[in-house]
Amino acid sequence: MALGAGLAAVLWGLDRIANRVIRPLSHTPDKTVPELGVPHEQLTIRSGGHDLSSWLLRPGQAQPYEPLILLAHGWGASYGTMLMLAEPLAEAGHEVLLFDVRGHGQSEQAEYVTVRHFRDDLMAVTRYASRRFPDRQLVVIGHSFGGAAGVLAAADGAPIDGLVLIAAPSDIIRVTAEFLTDHGFPGSLLVTLLRPFFWRRLGGSFLPLTPSRRIRELDLPMLLIQPEHDGRVARYHADRLSVAAGLEYHLIAGEEHTSVLSSPETFRLVENFLEDL
Repeated sequence: MALGAGLAAVLWGLDRIANRVIRPLSHTPDKTVPELGVPHEQLTIRSGGHDLSSWLLRPGQAQPYEPLILLAHGWGASYGTMLMLAEPLAEAGHEVLLFDVRGHGQSEQAEYVTVRHFRDDLMAVTRYASRRFPDRQLVVIGHSFGGAAGVLAAADGAPIDGLVLIAAPSDIIRVTAEFLTDHGFPGSLLVTLLRPFFWRRLGGSFLPLTPSRRIRELDLPMLLIQPEHDGRVARYHADRLSVAAGLEYHLIAGEEHTSVLSSPETFRLVENFLEDL
């Protein structure tokens, strides 16, 4: 009896730890869309019972036949992080759609958020964009977990015509272990113990949610970008995605995980990609 109660207590504790690992903390963005001074619409996009706070930047010089750009932020971030890239894109005359994943930024809070939810929310945003702008190409630019979501959404049929991955992880389990290790925990051991509890929240295994596996299924224009000094998503993730996609990646010298978004070289590569598209 005591042994059973002890085991139940251990399982309950592991379940709580798993939930805490994938429960994002909300952060106030350093800069907001109204502060840009760019004409915009504030939107609410519905995804899986959640309201996603969203913003459509519509600079006056935007051309209606050019691609609409969707920016997807990473874990624990918000649309405010993506403004580092959205602002110069809008200044160059591109229409840009930003959004906060559930549990992040100004969107509704959630008990936990997995890469599946990142994928589902991005798919909801692409569906909204394709309905509203049926004659426009949709280009998704995903940073970190947002890049992983871009791969998974495209592989699962989202209406995406071009995909840019910036500092994107190739494997969710591995990058989670690395995150925990960076914070002083035994990352590999923890993810091994917590994997069954993650599965319950994912609704299945990680195999169909592994970017390096799913990117092989894609047949669309892609651009891979990796910052040289990324301490959050190591360079080998870019190596694995590059091999799986059969596409070279661009290494941005001197930049880190988030600063790469404001790099002039990143902007130049994105602009060239959009012109080619």
